[in-house]
Amino acid sequence: MKRERKYQAKAASGITIRPFRETDVDFVISRQLSLYASEYGFTSETWISYLTGGVHDFVNRFDSKRDCMYILEKNKVPSGCIAITHTDEATAQLRFYFLEPAVRGQGAGRKLIDRAIDFCREKKYEQVFLWTFSTLAAARHLYAGRGFQMRGTHVNNDWGEPVLEERWELKL
Repeated sequence: MKRERKYQAKAASGITIRPFRETDVDFVISRQLSLYASEYGFTSETWISYLTGGVHDFVNRFDSKRDCMYILEKNKVPSGCIAITHTDEATAQLRFYFLEPAVRGQGAGRKLIDRAIDFCREKKYEQVFLWTFSTLAAARHLYAGRGFQMRGTHVNNDWGEPVLEERWELKL
């Protein structure tokens, strides 16, 4: 156990989380498109439009009192992202959560999701939800470990490969 903690502390060194800047938009879009294409076969025009439009809509509607986007950096290189957007006064949605393969398994994902949940609590949201899909085992493990519960599923055939989408919710 002591050795594992020492490894995680060393692995997590060089990791910082900062608020997004306007210049991060291209990184968030291009890296997600690339990662989801290579890892999950998401290549359809519907997926590309969904992701690109979603990020631009987030930036255009951004309200610093209710929304946030954090960029995770490893040794000052952008390596991940997470965002919270308001859906109404009581409900937030977690979006655009991804990590570069090189930082996975080092505790970076936990740091990023904890930062987003802390933001939701600070802003007094009553609940936060997210959409994911069933094959993202590590992400699903993080969500469950933070108290999220799966509340619904449906099959999506629009993104290049059929996926079982899941809605997860956390009461705050």
